Amino acid sequence: MRVIHLAFENFQDVPGLLSRSHAYFGDEGGLATMVPSRLGFPNGICLKYPLLDAGPVSRFGRLIGRGNVNVLETELKLKVKGERGLERAYFMARDCMWLYKLSRAWRRYGLGAFDIYHFDGDVPFIYGDRILKKLKGRKIVTHFFGSELRKWGMNPYLREHARLRFTSELDHTKIDPDLIFVPIPYEAENIKPRAAENRVLRVGHSPTRRTAKGTADIIEAVSRLKGKIDFEFLLIEGVSHAKCMEMKATCDIGIDQIGNYAGTGYGRSGLEFLALGIPTITEIPGEYENLLPGHPFVKATKQDFAEVLARLLRDRGLRERKRKHGLKWVSEFPHPKRIITEIYRAYRNIGWVC
Repeated sequence: MRVIHLAFENFQDVPGLLSRSHAYFGDEGGLATMVPSRLGFPNGICLKYPLLDAGPVSRFGRLIGRGNVNVLETELKLKVKGERGLERAYFMARDCMWLYKLSRAWRRYGLGAFDIYHFDGDVPFIYGDRILKKLKGRKIVTHFFGSELRKWGMNPYLREHARLRFTSELDHTKIDPDLIFVPIPYEAENIKPRAAENRVLRVGHSPTRRTAKGTADIIEAVSRLKGKIDFEFLLIEGVSHAKCMEMKATCDIGIDQIGNYAGTGYGRSGLEFLALGIPTITEIPGEYENLLPGHPFVKATKQDFAEVLARLLRDRGLRERKRKHGLKWVSEFPHPKRIITEIYRAYRNIGWVC
C-alpha cells in the first residue's frame, strides 16, 4: 500500500517521521510539502508553492488577521474554514497561485497514484475541492497540527471527504471530541542524553513563535527570579534545528510553554529536552492528563511558574528523578512505531486494512 502525507511544511519533521513510519507495516510512505523546511528537515516532494510572506496576497492575509495564531482556551469552538467572505476570497486567491505549481508536480511525481492521502494540516493540496474530486474513491485522512484548527477551523471539503480525522494537539479534542488523538511522534533513541549538570545551572527555552509559548511571561518571571537564585537563562531562537539541539544540550532545565496562548500541553521542543535527559517545565491542564498517562513534565501555570522553576533549581534530587522518568517516558510513549500502530488501528476499524 502507498501512503502520502502532505504538509504545508515538514515542521519539526513530524509529517516526515509519520510518512517514514508506514514502513513498520511494510507499506510505502511518501512526503510532499508546499514550502521548504525553514529548519532543515527533509522536504520530500517539494511543490514550492509561492511563499506568501510578501506581496498583495500576504498583505491581504494580514488584513484578515492570519498573523495572529493565539486563541485562548476559553474561546475554543468548532469553526468552518472560509466562512467569512474575505477569508474565503483569500483562500481562493491562494488556490490560483498554487494550482499552477501543482499541475506540473502532479504529473511529474504521480501524485494521483497513492492509496491513502494524509493531509497533515487540513489542506488537500488547495483550499477548494478540485483535487478531492480527482481523488474520488481514494482513502482520505486529515490530521491537525498547530494552530490551524483552533484559529481558522476545519476545511469544509475535507470535513465532507475525510473518513478519518486525527489530531496531535490536546486542546483540539475540546473543539471536536470526535477527533482521534495521537501523540506527536518522536525518535528519542537518536539523541544522546547529557552526562552531567553545569556548575551554574542553565535554563533553556526554544520558542518557534514567542506569543504561542508564553515567552514574554517566562522572561519576566526569569528576570525576577535571577535576583534571588544564581542561574543562567538561554533563549534559543532563529537558528537551524541542528544548532538548536546543540544549544539545548548545554541546559539543565527546559521550558516548553506556559499560558496556553496557542495550544495546550507540550510540543516537540519539550520532547527534545526530555530526550536529552533535561527535566522540563510546561503547562498541562488537568483535563488533558488522561491523554498523557504517566508523563514526566513538571507542571506550571503562568501564576506559579517562578515558584515551580525555583523549586526545580534548588532540588537536585527532583531534577534527577525527573531526568530518569523523562528518559524512560520519551523513549516509549511518543515512539513512532506506537503512534503509527494507533493510526493503523483506526484504519482497521473502518476496514482499510485487514
